[in-house]
Order: sequence, then structure tokens, then C-alpha cells
Amino acid sequence: MSLALGIIGMPNVGKSTLLNALTHAHAEASNYPFCTIEKNAGVVPIEDPNLRALAAALDPEEVTPATIDFVDIAGLVKGASRGEGLGNKFLGHIRDVDAVVHVVRCFADENVAHVDGRVDPVADLEIVETELLLADLESLERIADRVQREGKADPKAAQADLARVTTLSDAVKQGVPLRRLELDEAQRAWAQEFRLLSIKPVVIVANVDESDPAGGGWLEKLQAQAGPHAEVLATPVKIEAELAALPSEEREAFAADLGLEGVGLERVVEAGRRLLSLITFYTVANEKLRAWLIPAGTPAPQAAGRIHSDMERGFIRMEVMSVADVLAHGSRAALQKLGLIRTEGRGYVVQEGDICLILFQP
Repeated sequence: MSLALGIIGMPNVGKSTLLNALTHAHAEASNYPFCTIEKNAGVVPIEDPNLRALAAALDPEEVTPATIDFVDIAGLVKGASRGEGLGNKFLGHIRDVDAVVHVVRCFADENVAHVDGRVDPVADLEIVETELLLADLESLERIADRVQREGKADPKAAQADLARVTTLSDAVKQGVPLRRLELDEAQRAWAQEFRLLSIKPVVIVANVDESDPAGGGWLEKLQAQAGPHAEVLATPVKIEAELAALPSEEREAFAADLGLEGVGLERVVEAGRRLLSLITFYTVANEKLRAWLIPAGTPAPQAAGRIHSDMERGFIRMEVMSVADVLAHGSRAALQKLGLIRTEGRGYVVQEGDICLILFQP
């Protein structure tokens, strides 16, 4: 199961610096456009108070946090949908991720070049969104052609699919990202099968200077442009990268000295978790405690498959404890005596904070 967020935006807005700060991936971050050609990736562990508390209570030999993948995708420019700046390749990288972190630059610095020679984050946001929409329109035209060609065998189904394509195409032609459409679950799942770009959930990271956390007055304008379905986070990416390189005991003190409230990177990671509607469940086996991320609403067999595909194929049942009960009573044996361990079958939907023992046929 892929749990990946793509970091996108114009060249030289701080994408690679953000990736480095999040993951210590050491992606090249230089002052010229298209410094990044191939995508860079890194894995970010999720800060989890429940995992820390369980580790203290259970004292396992090994503790593994849940993680999210972040992928730094090379900068997009006007004309990317026609191949400008290796745009087709970069747009293809966006198709491979589940959600998007869109970085826009909200600070002026004569030492950091801008591909268009100016700092205008709203214009940058519009350029990238337009290229995603143009790429989607091209994809939808191909889908419509295919549906018409293959529709002779089942004209009724083809008519329904063409109506769906028309709804999406009309929105794109009006400049409306597909994520803003009020689609029901079946329509959205159908649209997502085609890996359309503007349907992906997005968070906007406004890369501000640490001396101007309001981003030069751009934040409200960015929110208006992004619409109600996208969150805007003001983040001083450069200083966050410097903070991330410090030992944890120094990080908060340095952030306080700079007047920064908390660690901005944690807000970015948490926003990514919300974008993907992720919850956390836990396993304890062989003295190993581990956290896992799954989309909310995941049935037990598919949650087991997050651990290993054999567990999903051979799923029999799941024994479930809650974090609160384990922390209150201290051990599985104590919960067993109190009748606080449930047995759940294939139809059970795993919940936030479940601790699961999965029984399966190898």
C-alpha cells in the first residue's frame, strides 16, 4: 500500500530544502532552476505519543514508528503539460503519489533566483494548477475516446462512463481542480483510477522568511486561490531545515529563541496524514512494538495486508485491545482476565488506537 506525498511547485521555491528538513534525505538544493531532475524520496517517522506510552508500559525490545514517504518532484513551469522543462516526466511523477504538498515562495531574496524573475506566490500557484488541469484535460479526452471505442459491447455502461467523463471535463475546462467537485464515493473512486492530477488532495506550504511569518501578506490571497479544500501552512522552510539538523534537546529551545511556535515540520507531516485520512493501529509480537498507518475505514483483512500480503490472503480473525486499556492495566494477561480483548472477523473496520493480534493461515 503506497502512502506517499509528492512535494511540487515552481523551481527554486524550497521543495528540496523541505524534503531535506523532513527526512534528512540530503537532496541537492541549489540556486538554479531544475537542480532536481530525478525525483528524490525520503521516509518520515510519525511523532506518536501513544507509541511512546506503550513502549514505556510494555518495554519491548524493538519499537518502530509508522512512516509516510515524501517525494521531491522537480519544479514545474508554464508549458509543463506540453513538455516544457521536462514537464511530462515530472507530471508522471505526480501521478504516482497519493497526495500533494505544494510549496510556494513567499519571500524575496536576490540571492535565490526565480524562474520568472519575480516573487508572486499566487501566480506560481496558478501556473502549476493550470498545468495540472491541462494535463488532466488531455487525459480525459483520451479516456472519452477509449470509452466510445469500447462502448459497443455495453452501450448503457459506456453512456454512464461518458457522462462521468463529461462532468470532470467540464470542471477542468472551467479551471476547477477536480478535488473541489462534490463527488460521491463511487464517482471519486472511478476518477482516481485514471490517476488524474487535480483530484489529488493538496496542502499549500507557504515558504516564508523567519522574520516575516505572515509571508508578506500573501497567506490570505493564497487561501482564496487554493479554495476551501486546501489548507495553507506558513512554514519558514530554510530555518526548519536548520532546526531539523539540531539534536532534539536543542531544537525546541532554538525555535523558542526565534519566536517559532512548535516545529513547523510536524504540522506539515500531520497535514499529510489528514490529507490521506490516515489512522494508526499497533501490533505487539515477538517483543516488537510497531505502529502502522492505514486509511480510515479499512477492514481488518486489508489492515493485515498492510503488514504482509500473506496475512490478508490467509486472514482468519483479529484479536483487538485498546491503547487506553493496555496503559490502564499493563499487560495482555491482565486484559484477558478482565475480558477486554475482543475477537473480530473479516467485516471489522480497524479503529484509531487498536492494538491487533492477527491470526491467519500461511
